[in-house]
Amino acid sequence: MAQKRIEFIDLAKGICMIALVLGHCGVTPLITGADTLPLYLIISGLFFKEYSNAQTFFTKKTNGILVPFIFFYLIGCIAFYLIKWFAPQLLVTTAGGIMDIFNNRQFFNGPIWFIIALFWCYIYFYLIRRAIKNDYAISLICILIGVTGWYMGYTGIFLPLFLDVAMTSLPFFALGYYLNQANLLTIKIPAIFSLILGCVFIALTFIIPSRISLHYNIMEGANSYIVGIIIAIGILLISKAFNRIPFISYCGRYSIVLLCVHHMIYRPLMVLLPKTGIEFLSDKWSIAIITLLLSALCIPVCKKLIPWFIAQKDLIKLPQKREKNVN
Repeated sequence: MAQKRIEFIDLAKGICMIALVLGHCGVTPLITGADTLPLYLIISGLFFKEYSNAQTFFTKKTNGILVPFIFFYLIGCIAFYLIKWFAPQLLVTTAGGIMDIFNNRQFFNGPIWFIIALFWCYIYFYLIRRAIKNDYAISLICILIGVTGWYMGYTGIFLPLFLDVAMTSLPFFALGYYLNQANLLTIKIPAIFSLILGCVFIALTFIIPSRISLHYNIMEGANSYIVGIIIAIGILLISKAFNRIPFISYCGRYSIVLLCVHHMIYRPLMVLLPKTGIEFLSDKWSIAIITLLLSALCIPVCKKLIPWFIAQKDLIKLPQKREKNVN
């Protein structure tokens, strides 16, 4: 039986995704997309599951995370080379092509860096939990790995495949796991209290100086972790107050689609819409709204045509268990 979805989690992811799209389109929302990415990590940790064995775990994570990353990474590379060959004057990027995953932090389909970093977070945390059973020791190791990743970013040490970013991100992921162990999702809070408290948490972030840029592995020490956690809790509380807002929740439920396609939509729009001569179409808000709508329209198309590449169907099948004959 399929598990019932927790609707306020979809709403929280939708808020984050919309903030990310707005920011990429040049609109400055109250909370930037970069600031909300720790929430995705915390939510992933909330729903971390080890499964019955390593084969099942790695197959599930390959299907749900690595396969979508590879697919949209290759789509981005194809688009890069086509533009480079046929319209090089339109190519404004620091991406270099197929080898970017090994030597660059910028892909042509930029936002999907987060998917590969999240994949490594799962792998790190799984391996740590397999090796160590004491939760206090696990927490300490996750913090030490996070500090090591932060120090690598601070000193300019680069690891390919976003392995270093995943190290920096690991404390957020681990926090999500242990919040779930504390039964956070089942705590009942009156909606008005949840809304007020969530707004207070968000307001607190404006008085704590910090910068969060996991994409480039830039964190301002403890402040960035504190602000990332406060924003995440604030958005979760606000989302719990409303529970569901149809369009935003829909975007959150299929956030992987918006994450993977919006960059390939708004970049052409920024070039094409100003050429129409219609002033309001050149406005950042217009581009952001059109991008959101087109990205949302991609969801049913992707579900229908490429469900294996948006984590809706498994590309790699687990071996079927043979039932024992009972005489």
